[in-house]
Amino acid sequence: MQESVGRIKKNYAQLRASERKVADWVLRFPNRVPEMTMAQLAAAAGVSEPTVARFAEAAGFAGFSALKLALARDASHLRPDRLLDVHVQPGDRLDTVPGKMVSLALKALEDTRRTLDTRSYEKAVRALAAARLIDIYGVGNSAAVAQDMVVKLLRIGLACRAYPDSHLQQICASALGAGDVAVGISHSGATRDTVDALAIARARGAATIAITNFRGAEILRHADIALLTGDVETAFYTETMFSRISQLVIVDSLYMGVMLQDFDRFSDTLEGVNRMVSRKVYREEENAP
Repeated sequence: MQESVGRIKKNYAQLRASERKVADWVLRFPNRVPEMTMAQLAAAAGVSEPTVARFAEAAGFAGFSALKLALARDASHLRPDRLLDVHVQPGDRLDTVPGKMVSLALKALEDTRRTLDTRSYEKAVRALAAARLIDIYGVGNSAAVAQDMVVKLLRIGLACRAYPDSHLQQICASALGAGDVAVGISHSGATRDTVDALAIARARGAATIAITNFRGAEILRHADIALLTGDVETAFYTETMFSRISQLVIVDSLYMGVMLQDFDRFSDTLEGVNRMVSRKVYREEENAP
């Protein structure tokens, strides 16, 4: 990921609504900004010039000139393969779409590999492996990831639960305590239902883990451990298409890490579950007349 683009994305959640308009434009056309004046960028984003100035500082730059310089520096270091157009646009041939989607997914996964903090990951693994009870919260796209995580952990014998209903999530959170772990999954880190559930869990004494994309996200205020995902260099409104892929690789990494904490015990449990599931598989010969 370009360093300046990554900095904007990590601070996106803490920007004001007007500043996000500037961020959205810059993230969509980062290579055009170095040649623009503040007035031109303000007009393009539909905001005032002071808003552009505030955005640059809120996004982690010394000012608008520093933002332009950082974007220009990033553009000069781009490899030719990173200049390839992997966006899907009107008029694209259908046979090009799968390749573009795979390219975007691979970029998201590679960025997640670079972004994930090893020490935070290890702390999360140890907390999950030792937990008395694990709650997993997520809504929308993240709800599917939460369900995937709960299935994986249940298969190795960990006590965990994930409900798609936000009211049930908060009810469960209020029943947690010391020795329990709560995991909140939110790409933006600003999903109120998920943030509220994680905040309740932490207030009750549970250890909390947040899986999100933005360093300045609201959810991190209530997280003992932050696991940051990566994304792709594309418009902000399309990167959420690939947030689930990045979240799933974090979940898979946690699952495998927990397995390694007590491999014999967890693998024996998993083998027993797999034997039970295999007996449920339809076998044609068993039903032959």
